[in-house]
Amino acid sequence: MAAAQYRAALPVLETRRLVLRAPRLDDLPLWTVICRESFGSSEQEAWTEFSFYTSGWLLHGHGLFTVTLKDDEQIVGFVLLGMEWDDHEPELGYLFSAEHREQGYATEAGAAVRDFGFDLLGSGQFVSYVSASNVRSNALAERLGAMRDAVAESAFDADQHVWRYGEVQA
Repeated sequence: MAAAQYRAALPVLETRRLVLRAPRLDDLPLWTVICRESFGSSEQEAWTEFSFYTSGWLLHGHGLFTVTLKDDEQIVGFVLLGMEWDDHEPELGYLFSAEHREQGYATEAGAAVRDFGFDLLGSGQFVSYVSASNVRSNALAERLGAMRDAVAESAFDADQHVWRYGEVQA
């Protein structure tokens, strides 16, 4: 039960309807489904991503949260404050199952992780990378109070939006 003890040391965030907790291995099937539907990922690719984002807790002090309903612990999605190997700064990302989209869960969970990020890293110290064509994710970043960062976007192709949470650093 050492794994449970280590997980218990990680933060748990609660909102009105949700609990955001450290990921567990039994969260992997839903992660795999979401990755397959959203990105065409194989099971192996989903496992690699899941392991990578979960390891962020050890490597960076922040990482993947599993988002569950408060009343019955059903998993509805995942929110991340993490870094990929080539990121310049931490990213706030979100993935929700198709049946749990458009119910406000992403906004509610995203706001909780945004606030966690402000407490941990400070204002302006993390971003969301969103494809220009991803209308819902761009709208979510804006709802969460992020602003486009033209300086950060200049390092990417024209299709990449960079949304900064807090004050934009010049």
